[in-house]
Amino acid sequence: MVRTVHGKVAKRVASPKCFEPLELRGIRLNNHFVAAPVASGTGEEHSGAPSSRARELYTPLAASGVGMVVLEHAAVRADGKVRRGQFLLDRDDLVGAYSTLLEPFREAGTPVVIQLNHAGSAVKDSKLLVPGFVAVSASSVPHPRDEIGVVPRPLAEREMPLLVEDFAAAARRALQAGFAGVELHACHGFLLGQFLSPVTNHRRDAYGGDVRGRSRLLRELVDALRGVVGDAVLAVRLGVSDALPGEKSPGMDVEEAVWVARELAAQGVDVVDVSGNLCGYDGSGEAWWAPFARRLREVCGGHPLVICSGGIRSVKTAEELLEGRICDLVGLGRPLRRDPGLVRAWAQGLTTVAPER
Repeated sequence: MVRTVHGKVAKRVASPKCFEPLELRGIRLNNHFVAAPVASGTGEEHSGAPSSRARELYTPLAASGVGMVVLEHAAVRADGKVRRGQFLLDRDDLVGAYSTLLEPFREAGTPVVIQLNHAGSAVKDSKLLVPGFVAVSASSVPHPRDEIGVVPRPLAEREMPLLVEDFAAAARRALQAGFAGVELHACHGFLLGQFLSPVTNHRRDAYGGDVRGRSRLLRELVDALRGVVGDAVLAVRLGVSDALPGEKSPGMDVEEAVWVARELAAQGVDVVDVSGNLCGYDGSGEAWWAPFARRLREVCGGHPLVICSGGIRSVKTAEELLEGRICDLVGLGRPLRRDPGLVRAWAQGLTTVAPER
């Protein structure tokens, strides 16, 4: 049997590894596919709650057949938003809105983890720069990709415990809303990525210097959140390098990320979700983060589980990533948003190929 999808002929093939079930923190994942977080800007501008548009966007994803979903990033503080339409999880009165957003996922039996973030100096919306607003970062260094003239102030050491508590409080709210766990957003040049990179972290205290110091805030957050979430899932989306694979990094590099990954494993992190740091998340071709994922998977050896995403558009590529032990889970972002039926088609043995963009 064949059918035409996106103008291409889809043939039936076997893909056993992708659709084997696995267990994560006592949660059954029906397959190895993860819906990767994609920022939608569908939060209510003033409250930060998921809007009706967010519910319309995410309901098809609940029925997509993926093993797990990572919901787009929610800021843990109002001054930590990237854009006005970003989700917030900084107040208890938001718990109900997230619980409502999760209803179709509960009905489908699909576990959802929410990403927690703080933008730091990576503010992308000039309308957030209201009088009195001052962005924070590791150091008083403009972000390399800044386009709106943000000059941050460095966070003081005395402020670190307060920031850790903001993340911890957001994690508590996430569990109250019904999320299966949380993912720390430590990539794409946001606040935790700014601490990790020597390009944006020029500190001379315990939170700067070598990779041990630059990763201290992330490791303190992991310790705090492991205690908060208990038996729930704790993931870290790690910016492995400040450059794309094959390019020379101006700052954070893969071997430093290997050191961080070993520490995260010892701290009890369940999943390391591989991505770029100051270089962002876009590459070329298919599975462009595979070289980074392979290196971290070699180090982790199956614990924590490693997610590889980035332009994966075919079940053949997904199967090769898993069979080659490059990763343990395959992330699908924009392709799944464009075609929520993609994984179900693959489960039926069809070689549907998602469009590139």
